[in-house]
Amino acid sequence: MTITFDTDTIRLITLFENMTGVGIKDCMVDDKNVYFVIDKEKIGLAIGKNGNKVKELERLIKKNVKIFEFSSDLATFVKNLIPNSIEIKIRSELENKNIVEIKVERGSRAIVIGREGKNIKLYKELLQRNHRIDDLILR
Repeated sequence: MTITFDTDTIRLITLFENMTGVGIKDCMVDDKNVYFVIDKEKIGLAIGKNGNKVKELERLIKKNVKIFEFSSDLATFVKNLIPNSIEIKIRSELENKNIVEIKVERGSRAIVIGREGKNIKLYKELLQRNHRIDDLILR
């Protein structure tokens, strides 16, 4: 899947990379948040000491910044996206459909799903864009 960015997203990516020195794999923007998927093992560099780089970026763009660490291993990437996941199953079904099934504790379900399903939709889209996953199922 080819990811295309609009000019505003490209500006955000350039600003992030210039401020942190960390490469971006993917970026998504909504009304209140900007989500960055960054290179493996660069999360500390991207956040900065005491979160200073993220706080400065949030102040400049006037949106919340969420950072996820990329991994070529699907299970690790899912764990980076959804740290509350207890169990991760990856299934390949007929017609080349790949499905990720995660299990979370009962108390964490609302956090993972988010208001009006916003978080789970974000996770699905990031998985589709970065690992060609067709569906994400929460158990």
